[in-house]
Amino acid sequence: MTTNEELLAERYGAKKPNNPIRNRVLSVLGVAGLVAMAGYFALANYSPVTSTDVGFRVLSDWRTEVDFELSKPAEAVVVCSFEALDNSFGVVGWAEYEFGPSETTTNRYTINLNTYSMAVTGLVDECRLR
Repeated sequence: MTTNEELLAERYGAKKPNNPIRNRVLSVLGVAGLVAMAGYFALANYSPVTSTDVGFRVLSDWRTEVDFELSKPAEAVVVCSFEALDNSFGVVGWAEYEFGPSETTTNRYTINLNTYSMAVTGLVDECRLR
């Protein structure tokens, strides 16, 4: 009398034995690939430039000031873009300024934005090395 396992082996072929060395090698390669990919994405997103919004002042319907701190390498030149937004988060003012080399790595600046209608906030959009 044949068992179910023997019937299945006759019909579909015998089950191949596991190869633990192959499985271990494939696991190590998979983990190494994931670590390499995570490292690549971490390096791709690294920037030595950071900005922090400190405050803003709406001076009139046509002008807004933005106060912020910029941290960058002292010899670097950085380009920052700024936005003034209305109640609906629509952009009512935008400007781009360049900040050159300085004596310290962190400096505080105040910039002026011209707006075409009343703004409710002003902020740093992004800063990048030039």
